[in-house]
Amino acid sequence: MEKKRSIIGVNRRHFVKVSGAGMLAILTSGVAPMTFARSKKQITFTQSWIPNGGMAWIYIADAKGFFKKRGIDIKISRGFGSTASAQSVGQGKFDFGISAAPTATLQTIRGINLAYLACCSYSSTMGVVFLKDSGIRTPKDLVGKKCGSVVKSGEYPFLELFGKNADFDWSKVDVVQVDNKIRTGVMLQRKVDFISCFASSVVPDVVSKGFEVGTFLYKDFNMPFYGYMLITQPEMYVKERGLCGDVTEAVIEGIRYYIKNHDESAEIFFKAVPEAGMTASKRMQFEIELDLYTHITNTPEISKFGLGSVDPKKYQNMVNMVVKNLGKSGEKTPDLSKIMHLDQMINNKYKITGAELELIKKLGAPGARALG
Repeated sequence: MEKKRSIIGVNRRHFVKVSGAGMLAILTSGVAPMTFARSKKQITFTQSWIPNGGMAWIYIADAKGFFKKRGIDIKISRGFGSTASAQSVGQGKFDFGISAAPTATLQTIRGINLAYLACCSYSSTMGVVFLKDSGIRTPKDLVGKKCGSVVKSGEYPFLELFGKNADFDWSKVDVVQVDNKIRTGVMLQRKVDFISCFASSVVPDVVSKGFEVGTFLYKDFNMPFYGYMLITQPEMYVKERGLCGDVTEAVIEGIRYYIKNHDESAEIFFKAVPEAGMTASKRMQFEIELDLYTHITNTPEISKFGLGSVDPKKYQNMVNMVVKNLGKSGEKTPDLSKIMHLDQMINNKYKITGAELELIKKLGAPGARALG
């Protein structure tokens, strides 16, 4: 009988191992078996978008040999959005990948089978962004102002809840629907007073252009939306648990090195993705992205449970919000005990405390300042 492992940021009653009956259900569910890469340990990995500072750690993990020392050869591909990455992994087009936690949750309730192995980003940074000279100081100042929003953007369905939690009536905000290509521009051109967005995608670009911004992030208003989750297929987790563990540990090692070694990590990334460092402005934008990523990684979870883990209550709260606000009739809240495997994969190895935690706080401080 397998020896029980300690829990890493996961309540055993909520996030338990897949039972034998659960495994049998997976294997007999009619899902076509996929060909696994265990024999050669060659894996494919999809990012959720174009390479940037929020996911550059995968290149650091590769370049520093964290995969190689575990006998893994990884092929990294760019992504086309978190919905696409979740679907591609769920359909077996990639062995592993990342997807924003709210998006992956929505795909799960829509029938895409996913297994969750680790948290790779501790905030989606969804919320609103405004220029410091806009006169906006508190969320209530948004009332009567114009907001530029992209209807299909992930933060949009939760704006009313944000208003409720921030103690103002969102219906009193004048929402202007814009294309995602011009969303930031309409704010900089003063055509709107603020925008709703993923701050990690907007703030580095705006700050690198010389503007000072302010933000109200959902996470600060009892809306704990996690960022990227490391995902694979349930069949992969069942049949190739050792490989899943090796990939997870390589990823977490990469993240840990990335947030502690900014200068070296930047050079590794620019070597792997030359176009990202072609100009001084692009390099500056990446540096802000790295600072911001380091800042949002500095959460209680990494010292209490370990890097890669989540707070189970916060995660369940996020899932409930996704189901309530985005779920269709008949769609149910997923049983996290059958899909979340963070405790088995990480096993309490990556707690960050003491001097190491202080270093991360220091290196992430510019990211906090960038958010205003």
